[in-house]
Amino acid sequence: QKMADKKYKPLVVAIDFGTTHSGYAYSFKHDYKKDPLKISANKHWVDGSRGTASLKAPTCVLLSPRREFIAFGYEAEDLYSELFLDENHYDHYFFKGFKMLLYETNMLSKATLIRDDKGKVVPALDLFAHVIRYLKNHLLEDLCIKGITVNNKDIHWVLPVSVVWTDSERQFMREAANKAGILTEQLTLCPDSEAAALYCQRIPSTQLIGSPVTRPFLSFSAGAKFMIIDLGGITIISIYQKQSDGTYKELHKPTLGPCVGTKVDEAFYQIMINIVGRSCFQKFKDDSKEDYLYFHRDLETRKRLIKPESNFKITIKLPSSLVTLVKETGKTMSQAIEQTEYANKITLNSDKLRMEADLFKELFREPVNMLVEHLQQLMAKDNLSDVSTILMVGGFSELPIMLDAIMKAFPDKRVIAPKEAGLAVFKGAVLLGHEPCAVLESNPPGLL
Repeated sequence: QKMADKKYKPLVVAIDFGTTHSGYAYSFKHDYKKDPLKISANKHWVDGSRGTASLKAPTCVLLSPRREFIAFGYEAEDLYSELFLDENHYDHYFFKGFKMLLYETNMLSKATLIRDDKGKVVPALDLFAHVIRYLKNHLLEDLCIKGITVNNKDIHWVLPVSVVWTDSERQFMREAANKAGILTEQLTLCPDSEAAALYCQRIPSTQLIGSPVTRPFLSFSAGAKFMIIDLGGITIISIYQKQSDGTYKELHKPTLGPCVGTKVDEAFYQIMINIVGRSCFQKFKDDSKEDYLYFHRDLETRKRLIKPESNFKITIKLPSSLVTLVKETGKTMSQAIEQTEYANKITLNSDKLRMEADLFKELFREPVNMLVEHLQQLMAKDNLSDVSTILMVGGFSELPIMLDAIMKAFPDKRVIAPKEAGLAVFKGAVLLGHEPCAVLESNPPGLL
């Protein structure tokens, strides 16, 4: 009965609460009936350092000294940087990447506490509720600005959750949603890999990149086996087989793979440490939070722009605070570079670090090799050797260099990613909200 009630609500909203980035997407029932892919997402999460807008915001939360919510996303990062400059940050709480705790401890309950960047703790339930409540209210306010008045009771909320989560972790998410003002009877939890797979099969093949898809839509014949690689803040791999009745059977317990994105970051920062010294770089991270934040955002942009065939130099703006710290060691930044193995690979042009494309691409080599090795080990299992399709989703699958690497490593497989791979989960979750029966067989009777 409750499932039917949810199915007929006029608005479906999916909240994608990610390990690194979060956002929401929605569609009205009347729009869905005309065009299922008419799904809206907030396009205005603004990165204050560059003034650019994105479809997701960093999963960061800033709380007051009394543990009251202040800000989320880019705004939380920017405000915290301002507080740091004024030395008013000590009593505030700042959380970034806290959802990783789930995968590191395999424990999440009402009693779980999460540490902020200075070691102070708050209940995990409160923190998760803050994020869900903020995204819920942001959507309602955004609709109101557009002249659309929607009552919360008329919304079917869908929360994608990781396929590796336990029943207790899913129950925790329900309780966090309840605390944020979303009742259980209007909430559906759906497996994120299944949402992504549904989205990839609903969009026209012109919206897919990688191996050619000969039909207008991506389809699987009965017996076909396919792998979903979700490259987000963490890497999750799921493997399914299409059944003769049109459902999908889980062939292998979902596994955690190597975290490619963070490994690429680590490789870049290791180069910086080799140039300026570990203590100098640590001091920069600790004492110049705003500069480090902008430096990191610049790196994120460059990672998305590099192509496998690129031979142009990669330019990253050097923070003045880091340059000053290097000078305090008795040498210029140029001299520091010249004293390393990167002397012919990295040059300095005013305040810009210019890196040879080959060196930047080298950052991806080890993380990609680790991922490929993990996939090869999986596919070496008897029932998985004939996996025919690899479906890549998640924000890091949008990087041309990643898709190319997997295609080259598995030339006999069909390797595919949607053009907006980072949106596949929350757009697929909206579709699942409208089509509660279109899920994979592994989770009867439909959604979680």
